[in-house]
Amino acid sequence: MAKHNCAICGAEVGLISEQKLADGNYICRKVCVKKCMKIFNKVEATLDSVKSHIEQVEYGTKVWNQIFVPLKKTKKKEEKMKQFGKNGQLYVSPSTGLVALTENRYKIFIFGKSTIACVYRLADLYGYEYESEKVKNSDGKEETKHYCVLLFHNTPGMYEVRMEVRSREYEDMEKYFNTQFGIQKTLGNIKNTWKQQINAAKAVAGAVKAVKDGTVDDAVAENTVDALDAAVYGDRTEWIAKADAALAKVAK
Repeated sequence: MAKHNCAICGAEVGLISEQKLADGNYICRKVCVKKCMKIFNKVEATLDSVKSHIEQVEYGTKVWNQIFVPLKKTKKKEEKMKQFGKNGQLYVSPSTGLVALTENRYKIFIFGKSTIACVYRLADLYGYEYESEKVKNSDGKEETKHYCVLLFHNTPGMYEVRMEVRSREYEDMEKYFNTQFGIQKTLGNIKNTWKQQINAAKAVAGAVKAVKDGTVDDAVAENTVDALDAAVYGDRTEWIAKADAALAKVAK
């Protein structure tokens, strides 16, 4: 039986102790696989994406402990977090503009609990879609599992998250995120949505004129893209500022 070496720590691995990656590299299950979240798809991952994810978890766990753990105990209404997921593993912090995906680890059964996390900027959440699948439970009966697929931009490591949610919980998540970004089509947000669409139309018109005049440049193109993004995804400027300010305070 051929032996390989872990592409990260160098340990010798065999059939039982190895995890093969999509690019043909191997990593060890004993140490390096355990540094990744269970939800991270290692079969389809490359060595570079695994390394990025491990760094993501190390940094995210630090942010979790320094920012989110104190917020779990806060009594201030404006600092309260929203929690989602069948096991309550997703925390959204509007006061900091951050989102934490957590995983609890236990040394023995329910003892020796620790938490690892991936932390994202709320502003980088550009997709949240519903998925479901039919599975057989332990009794052999068919049941439906529900998922929310979250897609983050500007994110090294795990940028797509397929998280199991409770039945109909996705509807609450969609409504919540749409409201935060000001893109929900309700009477309360229709004014903001209309303004964003008008700004996008003006930006496109300006870009078209610049092309005709031969004066189009990177600034015009960037402004047009930003306006279109705001019309479709909501204005993320405030969320970016909040998240960057919070992350700047994380001790190294």
